[in-house]
Formats: sequence, C-alpha cells, structure tokens
Amino acid sequence: MFVWYAVQTDGCTEIYANFQGKNPNEEDVEISVRQNCFMPSENGIDYITLSGFTVREAATRWAPPTAYQDGMVGPHWAKGWVIEDCEIYESKCSGISLGKYLQPENENKWLTWKYKDGTQNERDAICRAVREGWDKEHVGSHTIRRCHIHDCGQTGIVGHLGGVFSLIENNHIHHINYKKNIGGAEIGGIKMHAAIDVVYRNNHIHHCTRGMWLDWQAQGTRVTGCLFHDNCLPVDREKIPAEDMEKVVSNIGEDIFVEVSHGPTLIDNNILLSERALKLETQGVAVVHNLIAGSIVGVGTGTNNGAVGLPSVRYTPYHTPHGTQVEGFMTILHGDCRIYNNIFVQQPVFPPFEEYRRKSAQIPQGHQWDDYNFETGTVPYSGFPSFEEWDRQFDGYVGMGSEGNNNRYYDRLPVWTGGNVFAGGAKPSDREKDGTVLDAPVSLTLEEEDGCMVLKTNLFGQLPEGCRLISTEVLGMAFEPEERFENPDGTPIVFDRDYFNEVRRGKFTAGPFAEFPKEEASVTVWKQK
Repeated sequence: MFVWYAVQTDGCTEIYANFQGKNPNEEDVEISVRQNCFMPSENGIDYITLSGFTVREAATRWAPPTAYQDGMVGPHWAKGWVIEDCEIYESKCSGISLGKYLQPENENKWLTWKYKDGTQNERDAICRAVREGWDKEHVGSHTIRRCHIHDCGQTGIVGHLGGVFSLIENNHIHHINYKKNIGGAEIGGIKMHAAIDVVYRNNHIHHCTRGMWLDWQAQGTRVTGCLFHDNCLPVDREKIPAEDMEKVVSNIGEDIFVEVSHGPTLIDNNILLSERALKLETQGVAVVHNLIAGSIVGVGTGTNNGAVGLPSVRYTPYHTPHGTQVEGFMTILHGDCRIYNNIFVQQPVFPPFEEYRRKSAQIPQGHQWDDYNFETGTVPYSGFPSFEEWDRQFDGYVGMGSEGNNNRYYDRLPVWTGGNVFAGGAKPSDREKDGTVLDAPVSLTLEEEDGCMVLKTNLFGQLPEGCRLISTEVLGMAFEPEERFENPDGTPIVFDRDYFNEVRRGKFTAGPFAEFPKEEASVTVWKQK
C-alpha cells in the first residue's frame, strides 16, 4: 500500500519511502537486509529439525523455477528436514523454500542468455538435475507441519524439484502477496513445481492471490482434507478504486491451480469456497468428494506459450511411477479427468468479474491464458468424449494407412463423471452421469467463531444417498505416465474416509463429510492447532 523504492548510485543506496506523514527520524524504521534466516549455504545438509521458532523479516530473492530458489527457511537441496510449529512471516518473497539448487549454467538464463524461452530453460534444468543426482535417496522427503505462515510477498512455501516425496500438513497459510507489491507467474500460498508424490493434508489456506499452484509434474500429488477460501480476490474489494478495478480483476486467482501436468493428481475431500475453485489447464486429475463453491477455470486452454501466429505448445515431462527419472515429454491434450461425488454450489458473482469475463470473450482469438469462467459445476467439460467414444477412434486401427490422419492421437482425452450434486444454479456437463440437480434455495457461509472456522449451510438435508464408493480401481491410471491414482508407496486408495478422517459407512453421500445432519447445521471445519 505504501510504495517504496531504492536507487543505487556510485555504491550508495538511497531509499525513498512513503511514511504517511510520520517522521522516520523519530519512529522505529526497519529495513530487511538479511537474505535468509535459517538456510544452509551448502547442499546436502540432511535431517535437520526446526521446531517452535518465530522466523521473520528477510530480504529473500524472487524464486522462479529456473533459478536457485531461496526462502527465509529451507533445506537447500537436502533430504529429510522437519519444519514444525513455527511462525514464519514477512519474507520479501518466500517464507519456506523446498526449492532448486544453484545451476550456474542455467541460473536465470532466460534473462542472461535470452535466446531460449523460459519453458525450454526449465526443461533443461530438470534434465540437468536428473544427471546431477536428483533422486529419492538424496533429495526431498521433507515434512512441514503445524506452521503459521503469513504475510509474505511471493509465496508461503515455494519449490521446484527439491520438494519431492514431502508431507505438508496442518499448516495455516494466509495473506500471501496480499499487498500486491510483487507480481508475476510464481505467486501463491503454496507454489511448487514437480510436487512428485507430495501430500498436502489438512491445511487452511486463505487470502492469498492464489491458494495453491501445482505447476508441471504434479505426478502422484494429493491434496486432501484442506480448507480454501478468499483466494480469488484476497484484497478488500470494497476499497478498490474504480479506475484500478479492471487491472485488479484481470489478475484474479483461485483456490487450486494445476498447470501443464500429466498427473495423476488427486484432489479429494477438500472444501473450496473461493469464487474460482479450480484452474485445470492440465490433464490427469481426479476430483473426488469435495465441496466446491466456485468455478472450474481454464479447461482446454492455457497450455501454449504465448507466441502469436506460430505454434508454441508446451512439452512437459512425466516420470517413472514414484520416481524422478524422466520417462518422456508430451504436450497437454486436455481431459483425462475423473470427477466423482462432489457438491457444486453456485455463488453470487462479483459484478466486475462478470464484466471482465464479457470483455475477454470479445478478444478475437479468445484469451489464451484464462477463460474467466464463473459458472460453477462440471459444465466446462461439456463436449469432451466419454471413454467409449474416444476408444472407438482406435477400432481396427493399425497405422496411418490411406487416411493420412493421426488426429486421434492429438484429440481431447476422455472425462469420467458420476455422483455429483449441483446446487444453487451450478451446472452439470452434457456428459454428467448419475448427477443430481437441487432446485431448493441453498445457503452456504463460512464464519470465524472463537478462532475456529465454522461452515453453516442448509445443504445437509437435501443430499441424496447412495453414491458409488470410489477407489484406485475406479479411477484407473493417468494417461501419459500410465500411473494409477494411488498412494506414494504404490498401495491403492479407497475413499472410505472423509474430511475429518472419519469412516464413511452405509450409503455414501456426495461431498467431503461422512455424515450430514438432516437439517440446517453448523460444522467446525478448522481449529487452530
């Protein structure tokens, strides 16, 4: 809110700041200069536990995936760290880094040797890391738990490659990039590339420019039992000047963004209450037993790299199941999604959102990064093939033959749906199976009471019973890596437990809770640990 900047001349740094009428010679003025607070200078310092500390106010650097990623706290390319019960806040950029080590030949190469696009530099960085020892024996398997992470400029937790096989659970992450003094493509409560076999469990993420951004290689990644809200437009929207509204609205986020990954990525038993819940510019995702009160955005778009008039598809890697070795590279075909037993609730749309959506739809070639959809439900997947329709393309097919047409290998992949409930005007896709549309009015609010987050709704008495039990067997495998939706150790998952880890018994209902009262009720969905 109060802009400052620095000018360096002949080795002297002058800082210009807006003190809002206060005299800086009489007040306490703090200037962060330390780059990190607790982060080894060397790689490979394994099995460190940081427990119970307050860590704050470091001048961390911008942490993109094609550079050395630092934070106030982090293992710096090591294995087996535990960061627990810490309060971490006021980092200039990132709070905790599970990020990439320094690759001198590829450090910010997009800026220093400008002839390759950043996407190609990232592919180079991944292949170099494989050659230089990126594997389960030497990197990752960290635990971040019960931490309070807030008021950081770029990310609460950032990572590329170094966070593989980790557990991130029971953390409270909020007000990340809230000041909007930093902008760019690496912002979120959690922003991780290559979250291979990472489990995000029971986290509360809110008032971030974007709640969670899983970028590239979200293979074996699971987001379960988390509460997301107020991540679409985290700033106080009533205070935005009219002249700034379009700029602010054009940079809205969502609860979870999965980008150009081949999966399998599992999103189950979560509560997603922002107006934009899921941005799925990706494939190989399973969305199971969630309460979703926002839209699904970016389906079928956002996977090219921005060239005008020339092809710029993004090839991203997929890996050996539960490992880091690169199995191959492929573009995103879209689809290959499973959407089962969710509750979708349409919320009122903030009028400037709808106005910006209308404007973006009038761009001649459309908006290649975002479709600005605010219709809740599976409707963005209308027109995608069922498995049976997709499979018929290959009947009797043994080669290109006289047709000279290989489109079947590059067309959209199938989508599976079933057991979803649509309320408040939420819309099913034209391929929805076994869905239920509720006509009765729906109320849904989240309120803070005595440090707890309480969900209040009249949905409970309206839900049908008898949903199908979902399991690894039902979900099958993600298309490109040919890996099943399963636990990191390769064992199957049966979705017989709910948001609270309670056992689902008898006739299952859609949504994240095993049991629903038969009338309007309140449910405590988060308690500060």
